[in-house]
Amino acid sequence: MNRHSILTKLPYRIALCCTISVSLSSPLFAQGHTLAVEFENDSSRTTRVGIFRRHGILYASMTDLAEVFTLKTYINPTARKFELKQPPLRVKVAGGNPFVVFTDETGRQSVYQLPSNVLYAANAFFVPLSSFLPCFSLVFDREATLDTVSLLLRIKSPTKRSFDFSKLILEPKSNGMLIRIPATKPFSDVESWLKQDGWLYVTIANARADTQAINGIPATGIIQRIVAIQSPTSVQLTFKLSGKAAAAEILRHENSNDLLISIRTPGNEEERLLEAKRREVHAGLEAQRARWKLDVIVIDPGHGGRDFGAIGVTRLREKEATLGIALKLGGLIEKKLKGVKVVYTRKDDSFVELDRRGQIANAADGKLFISIHCNSLERKPSITRGFEVYLLQPGRTEDAIAIAERENSVITLEEGYEERYQKLTEENFILVTMAQSAHVKASELFADVAQQELEDHLSIPNRGVKQAGFYVLVGASMPNVLVETAYLSNREDERFLKGEYGQTRIAEALFKAIRRYKVEYEKLLLEGKELGQK
Repeated sequence: MNRHSILTKLPYRIALCCTISVSLSSPLFAQGHTLAVEFENDSSRTTRVGIFRRHGILYASMTDLAEVFTLKTYINPTARKFELKQPPLRVKVAGGNPFVVFTDETGRQSVYQLPSNVLYAANAFFVPLSSFLPCFSLVFDREATLDTVSLLLRIKSPTKRSFDFSKLILEPKSNGMLIRIPATKPFSDVESWLKQDGWLYVTIANARADTQAINGIPATGIIQRIVAIQSPTSVQLTFKLSGKAAAAEILRHENSNDLLISIRTPGNEEERLLEAKRREVHAGLEAQRARWKLDVIVIDPGHGGRDFGAIGVTRLREKEATLGIALKLGGLIEKKLKGVKVVYTRKDDSFVELDRRGQIANAADGKLFISIHCNSLERKPSITRGFEVYLLQPGRTEDAIAIAERENSVITLEEGYEERYQKLTEENFILVTMAQSAHVKASELFADVAQQELEDHLSIPNRGVKQAGFYVLVGASMPNVLVETAYLSNREDERFLKGEYGQTRIAEALFKAIRRYKVEYEKLLLEGKELGQK
């Protein structure tokens, strides 16, 4: 491409810069807005490319650079991606992204991160030129130097590629493998990572390798496959190993620049111990997973017996509504969730102390504790209505504190409550709730799912997931929530709670939440198992 063809496109390129809030002074063709490109020993190819500065960084047009080197390009405006081809490499960048992705002819990829994002405007891409220069030797097969003061990019003449290493020597040993890397210079920054899935990764910084030659080395011994990938700043060597490797170590040869990679396989006794340890860990993980499988759900109908709970506008008692919802919910679980046992803290109009409810749940080895309640305000009737889902934490709002105080006030009906609840004084409550920190994630998961299902299936407003210090939740050592289903102090909510239809709808919504939660919860258990095995 000649100088004229590049310059004819500059006004358009510079205009694009303006769209990304870059202030350019006129005239548009001023030298400050273009960069001279000189080819060593070939002055006929001297040309200019569009540039601009932003926050002190010099950006150059990727399209112009590609045209300078007559490379094929592909632009995806929807995905805001730019690709150029320089066999054997394909190079991709994306607008608003700092990564340059190199893909070789075999499909293997390496990633180089620029310190600044690639900029995109009106189908044009601009790279931070100084930091992109390390890519030149890979992309354009040329070395280049940049003078940011005189705005000059010098492209050196093509030379025969020089490699820091071009082969590997594989030496099988009785207890593993020794890999020698003959190198032309010393390497100070080398890392290795041996994964339990049988892959060994070795990264050599500031190195250039003949990846084509290395990838053609036949596998032998415990080495099943070799993959070498060149990036602008390093070479990554990846080895697929057969069997198990006990350790991998990188050494430097005493009398040369060569690197030595020692891979040691376990002996018979060591292998037996490793296998026994693996089985022990696997069995422990399986036992923990079985222990926490969602097989027992504890349903706690709030209040009962001499504890009426809140009283509605038309005298509906909270203890009656909560028991009706609880029994309907339990029936749905028993009918539709095979292998899940339902435990009730009460199944009739009986009085159960708050701390006793948690004890019942723990004795049953419960995996989820749901306490069902109805809300109310002192003023009746009230326009306030809706459902709320609560997690155990000291209240953060006045409303949450007031609701917790009302629900907790039932302890005054219990004999000897001062002594039994002494540990739940205000100054100790935070310490007590911290004991349940292991269940916070699962409790939050169910609370979120429950409020979604209640909102989707009820006409009652969603007042969200909140936190409050409910005593009834303190003793349940498992994921737990308290659901305030609706307001008895609101005529419409009370009417919904009073009838079979409303109670059934609430029970159905909570059942669907449990079913969804079960899937997500057991997925987390499975992921935990898999992570533990890696």
